[in-house]
Amino acid sequence: MKNNGSYPSFDILNQLPGCWGCKDINSAFIYVNEEYSKIIGLNNPQECIGLTDFDMPYLNKKYAKIFQQQDLQVIESDKKLRILDIHPYADGHWRAHLFTKIALKNDKNKIIGTLFSGIELKHTSLLEIGHWICRSNTAKQQDKDNQSLNIALNTRESEVLFLLLYGKKPQYISKILQLAVKTVENYVVRLREKFNANSKGELIELALDAGFGSHIPESMLKTQQSIVLKEC
Repeated sequence: MKNNGSYPSFDILNQLPGCWGCKDINSAFIYVNEEYSKIIGLNNPQECIGLTDFDMPYLNKKYAKIFQQQDLQVIESDKKLRILDIHPYADGHWRAHLFTKIALKNDKNKIIGTLFSGIELKHTSLLEIGHWICRSNTAKQQDKDNQSLNIALNTRESEVLFLLLYGKKPQYISKILQLAVKTVENYVVRLREKFNANSKGELIELALDAGFGSHIPESMLKTQQSIVLKEC
């Protein structure tokens, strides 16, 4: 990338693991590293410069709009976002990434765009949702796996619980899973019974303590979505 003085040099990002890139104030790419260019189907990172998410042939226009809305949120709030993205990419493979988006600033501390980085989740056990969602509970770490084995969930229960752990409401969950709101609420009741929880909040705490925050349900790894994670 040629540096015209408006942006810092990003060449060092090619030495870092994962997907990295930057966008300008209008969400046009000003840099991507080799790994990101590869998964979006470009032969050379330079080809991405000046394009937007709407120009990516693999990407549904709905999610291109969502990505730009996320960029705008970062720019306007100057706060980072952590996002779980699950999408089919240019090679036809589905991938799950944890992306972080922060404001990109110049040497005068003026926001001039966004900087994003993503780590691919190649196995569901690599994701510690509890780390992003809520408190770290290292004191109970050794007991988590054993506790989780004692509570059997079917596919729908796992999906509903997964989204609850992200702080999503039944209305959102019903839209994602294409279920009636009442059906989702019934699943929540069944989950509370299985975890012996007196409230939805207690259900979430017990599920995290039991290790259910450490994986994505397999069924959701084929469901396209972009979820802004809840952080403490």
